[in-house]
Amino acid sequence: MRFAFALGFALLSVSPAFAVDPTGIPQCDALLKKYEACSSQLSPKQVHAAQKELLEGSAGIRANAGNAALRPDLERFCNDTFERMKKESDIKDCMASN
Repeated sequence: MRFAFALGFALLSVSPAFAVDPTGIPQCDALLKKYEACSSQLSPKQVHAAQKELLEGSAGIRANAGNAALRPDLERFCNDTFERMKKESDIKDCMASN
């Protein structure tokens, strides 16, 4: 399984006006929505790279969301990434807020 985007994803940002399509996995959609809402707190220099990585990552999740064998791993991946971002990312305070 390829989740190489995760590390960079956790440290980069997207502009507040940028939106990705839902993945079909509630845990991943919650992560992406919160990440997008908090991304305005990061450096504007990171926006382009982050948008590319976010699009690629969400597309990969969407492409595999219907695979019953992979879905539990994707759910776990998104939950783990969300929790890691709440503790270790540049936007951890925002990610941890309600």
